[in-house]
Amino acid sequence: MLSSKESLTQRKKLPVSTRQGPPKALEKDWPKDNDEVEEKEEEENYVLHDPERGLDSLPQPYRMINKLVELLFDQSWELIEERAALRQADSTRIRPTVYTPVSEIQLSQRPSCMAMSQDYVFFGGAKGFSIYNLYNAERLYAWEKLRVDVTSIGVTDLGSEILIAPVDEMGICSSSYFLA
Repeated sequence: MLSSKESLTQRKKLPVSTRQGPPKALEKDWPKDNDEVEEKEEEENYVLHDPERGLDSLPQPYRMINKLVELLFDQSWELIEERAALRQADSTRIRPTVYTPVSEIQLSQRPSCMAMSQDYVFFGGAKGFSIYNLYNAERLYAWEKLRVDVTSIGVTDLGSEILIAPVDEMGICSSSYFLA
């Protein structure tokens, strides 16, 4: 028959994962060759020395000059990095297409407003407005029956027709219908 001590020890057995046992041998504990030991000691003893620290300190006026030169160099380098970043951002930006003018439109009067629709340009000025073809700069129509200056032009595209609404300096709006 089992004694009470034996039954307690049998019940108190720990699971396999938590049992205490001899420590496992790690790679660092393995025996090493003499060559490996010497290399490791050389690596531990090797120290990278800063060549600037090996120099004697400068006398006071030269230390101040040295600090000012280093500060100037650091600020200059930051400025160079900023400009390089701006140049890089500018080079990656998509530039809009620029079309050169085919011909020049000669206006009889100084325009006060302008509007575009389809292939036509509408200029408003003193005593009326005029319509020009956008591609050949030819004047198609001029309406100069108004007695006041046109201050703004509203243009709406209606398919093959264009609705024109000039507003004069008195605030009066008249509408015209243009067949394109």
